[in-house]
Amino acid sequence: MDISGAKFTDDLGCVTIATLTAPIAPLMSELDTFLESEVDCFEPEVREMVRYTFSHSGKRLRPILVFFGGWGGRGSDDDLVKAAAIVEMVHLATLVHDDILDGATLRHKAPTLVAKYGAHVSVLLGDALFSEALRLSAQYPTTEVCRIVALATRRVCEGEIGQTFRRGDDRLSLESYYRMIELKTAELFRAACRLGAYVGGYGAGFEDAADEYGMHLGTAYQIYDDMTDLVGDEAGIGKTLGTDLASGKFTMPVLFLLERMPSDERNYFVKNCAAMTSAELRRAFADSDALARTGAAFDSEIRASARATAAFEALPSVVPMRLLAMFVRGLMPKV
Repeated sequence: MDISGAKFTDDLGCVTIATLTAPIAPLMSELDTFLESEVDCFEPEVREMVRYTFSHSGKRLRPILVFFGGWGGRGSDDDLVKAAAIVEMVHLATLVHDDILDGATLRHKAPTLVAKYGAHVSVLLGDALFSEALRLSAQYPTTEVCRIVALATRRVCEGEIGQTFRRGDDRLSLESYYRMIELKTAELFRAACRLGAYVGGYGAGFEDAADEYGMHLGTAYQIYDDMTDLVGDEAGIGKTLGTDLASGKFTMPVLFLLERMPSDERNYFVKNCAAMTSAELRRAFADSDALARTGAAFDSEIRASARATAAFEALPSVVPMRLLAMFVRGLMPKV
């Protein structure tokens, strides 16, 4: 991997997804090629579904984390690309299953797989993607990649199960909320960063630091996603919003809102929130500090991600990892 002349910001120091990915453009292109070749590994009956899923994968933050985790290391580009593809397949499998559970019809400005093909085949397609990711993991010369991926896959699924059990629980503690999002979202960020550092040959010390960075960044990203589901713009975001409350998920902004509501207002909100419009939800939050407190919790996780790699600032990986955290910070809606 030639990192000479790499520049992750524009001339004004601005961080965008385009500037972040410009130095890794060859790796991202190789990832596209790899995923295209993977379509033919599936049976003919499901190839079109796999191709459709691969073509609507958004920013590909998790593969980017793999590439940044191994940036400038001793690992081969081929091994990094395969690791990135593995993480992306696991992520896409979780999205397929999430959309079934949430009844979402739009993702990345396109119909979800479940909207296009139905729940029965979609859940099986998600299972097939999980399985293919594990098959690829087993191709590395040691079992470490397979261990990281299998553990992350299990924990992501456990996080979804835990959230399913807590649907409709308006007394959910903040501690339980953090535990669920660390499992269902931050876990795969963590695994992506650890995989990159491992395949990049950086050693156990940086693997652990990258792991911690990924956990905090992934937690921040889920807090951002939960905020967006309430106050985001569906046309701009490109996916179905409002699915959390509609499916009985009480996320951080809502928990903060309920915490300081008088009992009669709280009871009314809990009873009616699933059917509230975006305008009604915005009015409910207008006189509350819930969104500001959520933003503060988000910022705390972003800062913690920077501290995680502080001892390794001399490594090439740390600069793009820090800049990616800045990019995620910029995504958070201003309230």
